[in-house]
Amino acid sequence: MSNIRIGLWLKYALLLLITVILFIALHGCGKKHIQYAMERPGENPSSETEFYRPQDSVPVNAMLARPIAVTIDNSSSARPQSGLDQAGLVYEVPVEGGVTRYLAVFFHEGAKTIGPIRSARPYLIELAREWDAIYIHCGQSPQAQTYFAENQVAHINEMFHPTGFWRNKSRQAPFNLYTDTNSLWQEITKLGWGNKVVLADYPLRGAGDQLSGQVAEKLTIIYPYGRVGFQYDATTNTYLRFLNDCPYLDLNSGMQLSAANVLIQQVSMWAFDSEGRLEVDLFGQGKAWFFSNGQMQEGTWRKDSSTSRTRFYDQTNVELSMTKGITWIQLISEQMQLNF
Repeated sequence: MSNIRIGLWLKYALLLLITVILFIALHGCGKKHIQYAMERPGENPSSETEFYRPQDSVPVNAMLARPIAVTIDNSSSARPQSGLDQAGLVYEVPVEGGVTRYLAVFFHEGAKTIGPIRSARPYLIELAREWDAIYIHCGQSPQAQTYFAENQVAHINEMFHPTGFWRNKSRQAPFNLYTDTNSLWQEITKLGWGNKVVLADYPLRGAGDQLSGQVAEKLTIIYPYGRVGFQYDATTNTYLRFLNDCPYLDLNSGMQLSAANVLIQQVSMWAFDSEGRLEVDLFGQGKAWFFSNGQMQEGTWRKDSSTSRTRFYDQTNVELSMTKGITWIQLISEQMQLNF
């Protein structure tokens, strides 16, 4: 009789233990779900802020708290570059010497290798500030040094903060400096700049919305250093990038660079010193051409202040809606040739 009672007691104890374990597990899952399904900013002030990819408004729990904007060289010795295919937004901007530099903006994307990294210019800093990004560079022009002195800009200069950067011995300096998003984010956190920001992105077209414009499956920009081309690929609904009719590849992945949106922004620029350094006027307004979904729309751009976003509008003054995906913005002068 005592053995039966002991057996029943063990069964009840085991049942109670299973119940407690299930309760804890379910309670834990509930917490995890609440943390994952946080509200959009403004919808629930009491909840933690969730972040959404600026490219397509998809919630990203592992998103970097602030964007990172990296200056990448585009001289012949710097090609092919690393990490451009991982950036959410890329600017190509002329600099002295007839070449250009890229400003690669990483919102949530992880890139194991980014570079080669080069020096700052005031207009590159201005573009980074539009996204409240941490600006990454190695050295700066005298004008950029003055800009940093006169403005509060969160930036990391490898010359004074080398941690998180490395040199690729297979390349010659200064075309061999690299970093990665993980290393950069560690340094940003140490510097106390990891505050969360809410970004207002460009408007996005909904599923099935068509771009109103003329057919434009190919475009070419004649920069002093060569012909930059984009060719529409209907299978991926992106524009594949070329240089002098050759596919433009990323060094790490070997993949051809592409963009869902290509914006051409015409600005005033001029050389102002004996080194041929440029002044690039990003303020006011000017002409713009927008390529997406194999179509082209002519329009205008406007920028009001150093920290305000450059906005793009169609000919009826309605802000242009982007296709979900990577965006390239090509800055050109009034003298450069655009063909499509």
